[in-house]
Amino acid sequence: MADRDSRRSAARPGGRSPRRDARPGRSTRRDGSGASQPRTVAGAVNDVVTEGAALVGRRGRRRGGEKKERTFLGLSTGKAVVLAVVICALALTLAVPLRTYISQRGDAAQVAAERVALEQRVAELQIRKDQTDDPAYITAQARERLGYVMPGETPYQVQLPGARARSDIENDPPPPPPGPWYSDLWSTATTPR
Repeated sequence: MADRDSRRSAARPGGRSPRRDARPGRSTRRDGSGASQPRTVAGAVNDVVTEGAALVGRRGRRRGGEKKERTFLGLSTGKAVVLAVVICALALTLAVPLRTYISQRGDAAQVAAERVALEQRVAELQIRKDQTDDPAYITAQARERLGYVMPGETPYQVQLPGARARSDIENDPPPPPPGPWYSDLWSTATTPR
């Protein structure tokens, strides 16, 4: 029996035995000096909480160690959820500016291509302007387009069979406008091919 009481007192913090004091309503506490002192209610509650925590800690150790907290990528579950919410907020915050940036880059490439084409057109027009300032070019165009000749020259025009002059083609009457659809349909049905 004494062996069992010594095991119980050794298991409890402070080495106290499980038996209660002889007088009801009064509890005593032993300091390191061995003298007993009256205990207050707050002190008793504190001792009970401390003993309970010690017992829970010992029971957990007996069952295989402390209870492991769930983790995700080395973070506790709560921290992982907060991190996920922050990452989602950052992604949503950056989505619109990123989309705008990408579309503006595409627009900038299109504008750069248009600029290159316009610069080429300006270069062509500059060459043409320089040609119109040249008297030899003006003379060649007058001979080709208008059929002008220099004084003292005799002009000859050669017409090949089946070839028509450009002025004759321009003077041809325009084709008649098509009639209503039903008359076109009737003419295709009644006219043999």
